Amino acid sequence: MRADMPSGNARETKVLRVCAGLLASAGAVLLSACTTVQQQQPAMVAGLPAVPPSIAITAVDLEGDWGLASFRNEADRPRTEAEARTACNNPYKVTLGPNGGVMMYLADQTQPTEVIIKAGPGGQVFIGPPGPPAIAQDRVVISYENNVLVSDWLDPSARERYGTMIFVRCGVA
Repeated sequence: MRADMPSGNARETKVLRVCAGLLASAGAVLLSACTTVQQQQPAMVAGLPAVPPSIAITAVDLEGDWGLASFRNEADRPRTEAEARTACNNPYKVTLGPNGGVMMYLADQTQPTEVIIKAGPGGQVFIGPPGPPAIAQDRVVISYENNVLVSDWLDPSARERYGTMIFVRCGVA
């Protein structure tokens, strides 16, 4: 045995000290990560109306065929809703997703993505990918009544390109 090598108990003690030091360091890093990550509650999205809490929408409500159209001026809404009804001859299909959400297209996407319904601050309701409410890929629900869903994209660029979306359930008078 070399003179600079610790003997049995001394070597075990040194190994234990090194392991304890590594575990303490790793624990401190993990603990600091836990204490510094804060889930921020998003602020109410300015300029978009709050949805009354009495309006509820579920994934099952979204499943099915929809006529889809969009408008930019509120005065065009009645005409656009009629156009959405006509669009049922080539419906926008919403199916249930594998994880409890629904499959819908996000802005600028060619494949549907599973989205969920998220409750936001002030009674706002969002439809978007899993995560906190009011992220850029979400759409905010403006209204949902009588089988008509009206929503706006949160991303200003997407909202400018696509306008306010009107979904009208197909096959319902």
